[in-house]
Amino acid sequence: MAKIARCGIIGLPEEGNNQHRGTLGDPSAWFPCLIQDFSSKGFQIMCATEFEIGDILELKCELYPERFLQCKVEVRHVADMCLGTKIVEISDAELTLCRQFIDEHVSLKRFG
Repeated sequence: MAKIARCGIIGLPEEGNNQHRGTLGDPSAWFPCLIQDFSSKGFQIMCATEFEIGDILELKCELYPERFLQCKVEVRHVADMCLGTKIVEISDAELTLCRQFIDEHVSLKRFG
């Protein structure tokens, strides 16, 4: 199994078993990504595609079977393949789903 470099973040164990696959892009093009850190305000994302600070992108990720998080994020910082993003558009239902996911993982001590 190939190892994937991790973004320089605090919160997830080094095993990386809490990383989630997703897609990042806009209606014209979608790119695979790996979400490495979750919060109700933004995400740390690894993506092989280059983006610029200020880009507004759509993020899609299946948090639970058949339950998807979909929101718009703004790229706030870039370091190699790692993007720091801020949520700029999310529905109330999506925000509730994201918070539920984070709360469950914190209670299971999967996140810091």
